[in-house]
Amino acid sequence: MSRLRLILPYFVPYRSVLLVGLVWLLLTDGLGLLLPWMLKVGVDAAQQGAPRQLLLAAVVLVVAALLRFGTRLLSRFAFLRSACRMELDLRRDLLSRLLCREGPFFDRHRTGDLLSRCTNDLSNIRIMAGFGLLILINTVLVYLLTLSLLFSLSPSLTLLALIPYPLLLVLVKYLSGRLLTASTAVQKGLGRISEALEEGISGQAVIRSYSLHGARCDHFEQLNGEYLSSSLKLARLRALIGPVMALIAPISTLLILYVGGARVVTKELSLGELIAFNAYLMQLAMPTLMLGWVLSLGQRAMASAERLRSLLTPLPSADRLPLVAVSAAPTVEIQRLNFSYTDQPVLKDFTLSLAAGSLVGISGATGSGKSTLLQLLAGFYPSQPGEISIDRQDLTTLDMVEHRKRLAVVPQEGRLFSGSLQDNLLYGKPAGDEKLLHQVADAVCLSAEVSAFEEGFATRVGEGGKALSGGQRQRVALGRALARDGSLWLLDDPFSHLDAATARQVWQAMRPLLRDKTVLLVSARVSLLEMADDIVILDQGRVAEQGSHAELLALEGRYARLLEQERLKQELEGLE
Repeated sequence: MSRLRLILPYFVPYRSVLLVGLVWLLLTDGLGLLLPWMLKVGVDAAQQGAPRQLLLAAVVLVVAALLRFGTRLLSRFAFLRSACRMELDLRRDLLSRLLCREGPFFDRHRTGDLLSRCTNDLSNIRIMAGFGLLILINTVLVYLLTLSLLFSLSPSLTLLALIPYPLLLVLVKYLSGRLLTASTAVQKGLGRISEALEEGISGQAVIRSYSLHGARCDHFEQLNGEYLSSSLKLARLRALIGPVMALIAPISTLLILYVGGARVVTKELSLGELIAFNAYLMQLAMPTLMLGWVLSLGQRAMASAERLRSLLTPLPSADRLPLVAVSAAPTVEIQRLNFSYTDQPVLKDFTLSLAAGSLVGISGATGSGKSTLLQLLAGFYPSQPGEISIDRQDLTTLDMVEHRKRLAVVPQEGRLFSGSLQDNLLYGKPAGDEKLLHQVADAVCLSAEVSAFEEGFATRVGEGGKALSGGQRQRVALGRALARDGSLWLLDDPFSHLDAATARQVWQAMRPLLRDKTVLLVSARVSLLEMADDIVILDQGRVAEQGSHAELLALEGRYARLLEQERLKQELEGLE
């Protein structure tokens, strides 16, 4: 159970609810103990010919049973309510911790597996924290209270009844480790199935276009077969628990009937006491059976808790400095920056200076490190101390939340969120009004297209913006950044899905709005970089060329060749 310690703090806010539930549970078990005692009183009264005492015992028996029904419901409501609320808190913290993770974390974990952890594993924790905890506490209380009454009735018979129970301890020790291993295998298998489903649904267009339906179904069938094998192994272990647990109570009852019956014959024990003793003993039967279920559930919850540990464990705390001053246009200094995702370096001894309010353009071949540079500046991946400074503050010492508040980041893929066009354009500034909405739409040349939509800005964009074209998604992403109005702009090839004319039109419309902003523009279209204050051409993670448009043209190097290739391509497209 040590693996479940991670979730113990989540019980603290609901300790009063759990305490109330515990009180109701105590009353339930207390009333449960009253029932066999009243049965003893009634049997003894019948033997003694005392009808009034028999009637009183019957009335108390009925009232206690009704009250026990009510207190049982109230106890369950309390425990299950706290478990549901705890699940809500856990899910909230899981998302919060996930959003605070850096890029390497998401490189190591697949989306489908993370979804499985946040749904299936969390559900296992909730069941254990609710019904499992209720059954566990109830079992402990029933055993303590019932055994105390059994010892008061007959210590020798009680010890005799407990003879089979060491078998239960041996079974628990034997199965606990195997259940944990099997439960972990099942949860991992479910995670792999979730990954395959997520990839299949999100990549359905590619799968169909390549006619890979059969291959993907075969792969999914293989994963399902592995999951079935793991589930059957777990089911066999769980199936073993019930029959063995069910065997304990009949053995105890048989021993008590044999020895206790002889004592009734010799008048050492009254018939009512023997019936009450057996009734109390039968009250241990159900908790014993449920103990096996809780054991299985607990092992599954521990396996889930272990899978959630890496997500819930707080990141190492570090003293982060606030921004000295939030300037309208920060300076950026990059000194001898080296970075690699694996053993292969992506950026090598990269050095660059961005003056406040400058526009720096970056281009180069695919895989030369352009996008990586922007991700490092945004703090998505960690850099080394002294490599990146913004407004003369080392990026590794800054509070990332405060740092990102001044950013306007436009990723190349133009990722949108489910909702309307308005929701996405004002995503970074939800309080924005209609005036701001129309301003940013005009700036990215989107107003005319939006007016042609039947629902205008209320048009739903679909999951990931799939209802829009690639160029429209990129322009919405640009509009979202404009509404955000950051002071440091990181643009990762934001015009790649636009034709040359539209891209130039959008860029010219945006340029006046980016005055007094520090802008880093990555673009495969080098013609868009002509007006940049400084242009950097990357090659295999190093600076191959750097200078103004005129200076690089005079070099007649890579930049000049890229510009000429782009011009020829446009001319050929015009001939078509």
